[in-house]
Formats: sequence, C-alpha cells, structure tokens
Amino acid sequence: MKIIVACSGGPDSMALLDQLRKKEYAICVAHVNYHQRPSANRDEMIVKTYCDQYHLAFRSIAPKWTHHGNFQAWARQVRYDFFFSYAKEMETTDIYIAHQLDDVLETYIFQKQHHRIPQTYGLASVSYQHGFRILRPLLSYTKAELQQYCDENHVPYGIDESNLTDHYTRNVIRHHVLDGYTPTQKQALLQEIHKQNEQLSKKRIWAKQQLASLDWLEDPQAWFILDVYLYEHTNKHYAKSFLDDMVKQLHAPCVIDLGDHELERWQDQLYCMKKETFEPVQLHQLKYGDFKGFALNTSGTTMEAVTIAPSDFPITIRLVQPGDHIQMRFGTKKVSRFFVDRKVPRLVRKRWLIIENCQKQVIFVPKMGCDRNHYSAKPNVFMVQYTLLKENAK
Repeated sequence: MKIIVACSGGPDSMALLDQLRKKEYAICVAHVNYHQRPSANRDEMIVKTYCDQYHLAFRSIAPKWTHHGNFQAWARQVRYDFFFSYAKEMETTDIYIAHQLDDVLETYIFQKQHHRIPQTYGLASVSYQHGFRILRPLLSYTKAELQQYCDENHVPYGIDESNLTDHYTRNVIRHHVLDGYTPTQKQALLQEIHKQNEQLSKKRIWAKQQLASLDWLEDPQAWFILDVYLYEHTNKHYAKSFLDDMVKQLHAPCVIDLGDHELERWQDQLYCMKKETFEPVQLHQLKYGDFKGFALNTSGTTMEAVTIAPSDFPITIRLVQPGDHIQMRFGTKKVSRFFVDRKVPRLVRKRWLIIENCQKQVIFVPKMGCDRNHYSAKPNVFMVQYTLLKENAK
C-alpha cells in the first residue's frame, strides 16, 4: 500500500522517512518549500537527493505567501491541502507526519495558554481529516533522539534557522518554557496530558448523550455540548466566546454563519450543513445517470417521478430561487409554500433543486411534486437529489 510521507528536510522528518523506507513501504514523499528562509532550497535538495538515491516518488510545491495575517495558519492549511490532494492522486488514505515528543508538549502548552478545548490535548498518534488518516509514529521520541538517529545512520538533514528565533509563538514556548524542563518534568507534563485527555473523552461522551433534545441549551456547559456537535459536522473547534454567543442565539429559530458551514435551529432540531455551490445543469435530451448532487433514473418512487416531453428541452436543473412558482391543478403555487407547508428547514430550502423547462417554467420539485402538465401514470424519469438532509438533524 502506498503512503504519503511529509518531509521538510529537518532531522525529525528525515528520520521518519528513513525508518519507513527500511520497512519497505511504497513511499510518496511530499515537500513544501515556502521560500521564507535562505536554507529553504537546500532542504528541498536534501529531500530530493535522498528520494533519488532510494528511488522514492517525490513531489514538491512552492506556494506564494501574498496574504496578511497569520503566516503559520496559512502555511499549515496549504501544507495539509497539498498532502490530501497528493494522497488522493496516489489512491491512498495514509499520511505520515514527523511530529515528536517536544511537539506534543509545545502543542499542549500552546492550547492551555490560549484556553482552547481541542479534539486532543497535545497530539494524537492517529487522527482523521476529510477521510484521510494522519499517522504520527514518532511521538515517543525527542528531537535530540531523532537527530542522533540521523547522525548514527548517516541520514542527511538540514537545520531550520528560523527555529532558533522567537519569531513564532511555538518557538517562544520551546526556548523560554520547555528548554528549562528536566526529563522528569517533561514526563510529569506527559502524564498531565494523558489525564486531561481521559477527562476530555468522558466529558465528550456525556455531551453526546445530551444531544437527544435541545434541553441542553439551558446547561451551564451548553457551549461545550455545542462544540462537540459542531465538530462532528465541521471538523473544527470554536472559541468559547463564540460558542457562548451561539448558545444564546439558538434559544430561538435562527441561522448562524460558520464560514464554510451554516448552523440552523429549526423548531426543536439543529441542522449544520456545509456551504456548497451548484452550477445549473442543462440537458438537451433526456440523459439518465449520476450528476453532481442528483441522479436521473429510470425507476423510483412516486414523489421522484415526472414526465418530460420533447418540447420541454432544453431543461435546466438548478437551485430554487425566490419567486419560483409551479402550475398545479388548482392554480399557481409558490415553491416556497411547499417548504412552509412541510416545515422544511431554511438551510435545506436553500439547497433544493428544481427542473425548469425551455419556457422557464418550473415543472418539477423533487419530493414535492410536478406541475399539472408533467404528471402521468407512466413517468419517464425519476429524480433523486443527494444533497437533501443527509442526516444533518440532531
């Protein structure tokens, strides 16, 4: 099985790469060159030369920093997006990262300083993102031990000179906090992290049990319960102040913008859905099969059925728009009335598709009905929309 190995050229990642190579994995090496320091090209060459020597697949990118704000956050996003893309191309789900023991301690101190409730205190040896598995097999090794491994095994590496400065928060933690810790103190901190994670795991189990109804909105720990719910849908944790504000809003029906997701309280349920764009699909003849977000089938249920005539083409499948209406046997009806009558959440309404004919007439609303001229006992198409609900309610 192929694996992706993230390799910067430093002693940690070069030690990881060498250890995995000796286990005879089918390795695809991923390197990111931000060109932010004089030694950046040197480190890329170290990794590439090693890969050439052992006939390992090598891929590098050189993203350009043109933003304002947090470079580290941007760099991490670019880095992981690259890893995921490369893994998908190589048809693997496993991505290896060279985080080590000092990274665990630095991360924990950083989390505590910023009062964050993470998915894991410190770093997890295995975690999952977007269907990919992130593996960190070096968490029991110190940086010094990994550098010693490289020296003893003649594995080349470069030292990132930016790690010697206090330019980044993690460097400050490393130089002014952890560097003063004895091995005994580091071990005690690891035990503290383990205990914190045990308590966090138990608290999350309790939080999930509260989600059966919205009574938890009155609980003093409502912000934590909401964070557990949102992480299941967005794979993100949010600041406590933002969560507290959302809890207040959720005492009444509302829609909350979460950036790439939206959260809605509709009646006594929550819905969290990812923002998605949908480009209208135009068909000049009837075509069965799967499309992005929907399918046109030759069989299905009554509420998926419509009869489309040759005179209707070209037809357009698009999102519902304000003002859309449909001709029913008893007169014209606004499509929005379907949603009101059937108590459809607003987030779901925004994502509902319809079929429009060449006369710009709405002739079919999946799960709702077709207009008076497109119903028959022998429909010729059944439309299924994949993006409806999808277990979003809690």
